[in-house]
Amino acid sequence: MAFEYLDLADFLLIAEAVLDIPAEDLARVARMELAESALHAPAATFGGVEFYPDLASKTAVLAARLINNHPLPDGNKRVGYLCALEFVARNGGTWTHPPDDLEGDDTVAMIEGVAAGKIDEDTFTAWITERLT
Repeated sequence: MAFEYLDLADFLLIAEAVLDIPAEDLARVARMELAESALHAPAATFGGVEFYPDLASKTAVLAARLINNHPLPDGNKRVGYLCALEFVARNGGTWTHPPDDLEGDDTVAMIEGVAAGKIDEDTFTAWITERLT
């Protein structure tokens, strides 16, 4: 399967929607090198072997790196999560919210755990895998 990755323009447009700040302004204040690094992480390979071969692992590394690289002055968790949802949708996946978490409390706790360094990428990948169809 060929994956469609998000680029810097996608990131900035999602951040613009979240923060209600024009993308052009965000591009001047954000640390673009940190965003670029996170956006390229899901496509990482070595010797022709992908580090993240499936949708769940690519999604997890994208969101975790955007959240933890902290390229924006504010909104990194929200933007990282929404970039993950966009990445899943672009690549034919469907994100499902568990019926016992209609308010999104589990999602908030997971994203905050990733940001705080309490949730590692393997645990985050497993959590995402449970939500993909």
